[in-house]
Amino acid sequence: MTREADTVATCLARMRQLVLTGELLPGEKLNQAELAARLGVSRVPVREALASLRAEGLVEARPNTGYTVVRPTLEDLSEIYLMRELLEDALLATVDLELIDVDVLNALNERLSALDPVTQFAEYRSVNEAFHFAIFDASPQRMVRRQVNQLWVLSDFYRSMYVRTDSAHRRVVDDHVRMTAAIGARDREALVRLSDEHRDATRAWLGQLLTRRS
Repeated sequence: MTREADTVATCLARMRQLVLTGELLPGEKLNQAELAARLGVSRVPVREALASLRAEGLVEARPNTGYTVVRPTLEDLSEIYLMRELLEDALLATVDLELIDVDVLNALNERLSALDPVTQFAEYRSVNEAFHFAIFDASPQRMVRRQVNQLWVLSDFYRSMYVRTDSAHRRVVDDHVRMTAAIGARDREALVRLSDEHRDATRAWLGQLLTRRS
């Protein structure tokens, strides 16, 4: 990777984090000069990063307005989770259960359990994603994995909008324990069912919160 490409990649990662942590608010207009000054870079990598964020669905471009952070909607949430269900089930149908290291999953879930999903959201998001992709990456369907990764970025945008309760945090950790046990038992049917229930519970929870805000 060239120095210029590395700068763009770093800028993209930092700007994505600003959106996902809520430092850049939904509907907020993004000033390229201000972002460049904030990140200590020129406007060129900022402009390229904004184009990438638009492709990811985190910002939108409007005529005579420029870029703004997208606003969460119940309709988009439903579509994101519908696509995740279809693609993640396809991955789980093809993962090689023998390749998945349950010790790695247990270690990741222990780390997740110790994190505060509110004050440590960035690390929480990273560890939670690492847990699930340690499973997904055992599938040979590379292009499907890539699409699922993109959908997870959009899912994180919704999850970052709301404060998690202790009960929701505990449910996530407990669900991971059951999913890991299914993998250890080489029970693919149980893994798919538990994964669907895990995802559906989060979708329902986010949908309720989004409805209350609207």
